[in-house]
Amino acid sequence: MTEVPSDPPPSEFLEPGLLPPDPDEPPPVELGRAVGDVPPFGTVLLLLACSVVFAAQAMRGEIGSSEALIAWGGNVRGAHGLEAAWRLLAATFLHGGALHLLLNAISLLIFGSAAEAIFAGGSIAVIWAIGGSLASEASLLWRESRGLAGSVSVGASGAIFALAGAVIAAAFRLRGKLAPGRARALAGASLFLVVQSLSGSIVEHGTDNAAHGAGLLSGLLIGSVFPLAERLGGRPAGAVARTAAVLAALVLAATFAFVLREGLRSP
Repeated sequence: MTEVPSDPPPSEFLEPGLLPPDPDEPPPVELGRAVGDVPPFGTVLLLLACSVVFAAQAMRGEIGSSEALIAWGGNVRGAHGLEAAWRLLAATFLHGGALHLLLNAISLLIFGSAAEAIFAGGSIAVIWAIGGSLASEASLLWRESRGLAGSVSVGASGAIFALAGAVIAAAFRLRGKLAPGRARALAGASLFLVVQSLSGSIVEHGTDNAAHGAGLLSGLLIGSVFPLAERLGGRPAGAVARTAAVLAALVLAATFAFVLREGLRSP
C-alpha cells in the first residue's frame, strides 16, 4: 500500500495573505522556541542599579537638583582625565525625576530583555557601556556647540537607544531564520518605539536627541557584528566577544561604585 502525500490546503482555508509552505522548505525558527526563557539578569541588574541611585538621592532630598546631579556623576563639560571618562557612563545611572526613571525602566525592560535573548551572553553590558558612552559624548559635543556647556545631562535613554538599535540590527540579521511574522514584529515594534520617542522628544523641552541618535547608531553597529545566540544559529562567542563582555561588565560595576561613592560623600 502506497502513501500518497497530501495536497496543500485549498486557498479558501488559508488566512488572507498566507501562502502555503513549500514542502522542501525548512520550518522557520521562532524566537521563543529557539532561545527559550532567557532570564534577563543583566537587564534587571541595570534597572536595579538605576533604582538604587535614585532611591539614595531621594532619601537625601536631592531629586531635581543640578548641583546634586553633578556631584553624583552627571555628564557635564569641564571634567578631565579619569573623571571625564567615568562621567560618560555615570550619567546613564542618574535620572532627573520619578517619571524620567519610570519611562526609561519600561523601555529598558523591553529592549534589554530582547537583546539578552538574541545575542550571546554579556551582550547587554557591551551595548550599554559603548552605546551609553558614545551617547554621552555626543550630548556633550551638541550642548557645547549650542553654548550650553554648563548644563548637566543625565539618563539611561542613550544607552537604551543603543539596545534598541542592536535589536533592530538583529532582526535584519535573523530575517532568514525567524518566522517572517516574528522578524517583522521584532523590527517593527522596535522601530515604532524608537521613532515615537524621537518624534515626541523633538517638541519636548530638555530632551537630548543628540544622545538618542548617537546611541541608536552605535547600537546598530554593535548589533551588526556581535555574536547571536547559538540557539538562533550564531557561532559560539569567541575570545574577543567574551573579553569585551567581561570588561564592559567590570567597567559598569566600577562606574556604579563610583557613582555611589561620590554621591554619598557629597555635602
